[in-house]
Amino acid sequence: MDLVCIDGRIGRAAAIDLMLAVESNKFFDKPLVSYRKVLGYRIIPRDQESGYISIDGERVPFEPFQAEIHRGLGTVLARRGGRFEAPGP
Repeated sequence: MDLVCIDGRIGRAAAIDLMLAVESNKFFDKPLVSYRKVLGYRIIPRDQESGYISIDGERVPFEPFQAEIHRGLGTVLARRGGRFEAPGP
C-alpha cells in the first residue's frame, strides 16, 4: 500500500503549487510530500473534537481508524481467466 502524507496546515500558495506539480510529474519531488510503502497505518485525530476525514473521497466518521494489507483476501474479476489486465501507456 502507498501512503502519501501532506501537512494539512500548508498555505494556499503551497497547496496550489502541489496541485500544479501533479501535471508535470513533479509532485513526489516536493519537500512537503512524504511517500512511504506501508503494510498498514492508524489515524488518531488529536487535540480537537471535530473535523473532516475522507477516504477515497468519501467522508468517514471523525474517529480513530486503521487500514491493513491482508494478502490473499481480495478477489479480482476479469474478462480473461486467471489474471487482471489493464491497458498500458
